[in-house]
Amino acid sequence: MKTSIFNKSVFSFLFYLIFISCALLWQITAIQAQTQTKVKEVPLHIVSDQMVAQKDTSMVEFIGNAKATREDSIIFADSIKIYFEDDNKDKGRNAQNNIKKIVSTGNVRYTDGERKAFADKAVYTTKDEILILTGKSPKLITGSSFVTGKKITLFRLQDKVLVESDGTKKVEAFFNPEDKILEDKITEDKIPDKQ
Repeated sequence: MKTSIFNKSVFSFLFYLIFISCALLWQITAIQAQTQTKVKEVPLHIVSDQMVAQKDTSMVEFIGNAKATREDSIIFADSIKIYFEDDNKDKGRNAQNNIKKIVSTGNVRYTDGERKAFADKAVYTTKDEILILTGKSPKLITGSSFVTGKKITLFRLQDKVLVESDGTKKVEAFFNPEDKILEDKITEDKIPDKQ
């Protein structure tokens, strides 16, 4: 008799544990889906001297004094190309939700709140919200503090920055304590050797 009572209580405990785990997992998944939906629903406003778009292509280019604004992020460049998901089943969806990446080239200036960046080229992927700055000497500035290298990657969702050198030019950083920058948000690494 004691064995069967023990088995019932263990079974009940395991059942409730699995039930609670499933409910928790469902809520986490729902929260992640809401966050991703909100990010995709934020409008993107672009102005430029001219726009080039072709029928049946998945890219639109804005040329000359181009400025793209999304929430408090602004990017200026000579050219901004918007690449859309090329998925036939989503043709009826809002084009805004189909943006795959944004490529800015020439005199790129990026502002996001107090953070400013300068580069020759910037590539932003909407799915993972990663901004990659490259060129002769990309630079990220907050107040009077700065970091520069050959490639700067901003992981916007993680609030993380990776600055890489090319082996010839070192990563350079200046941290001013008055700017209240958390140094652990900036990670420095060399580009891995190609094998």
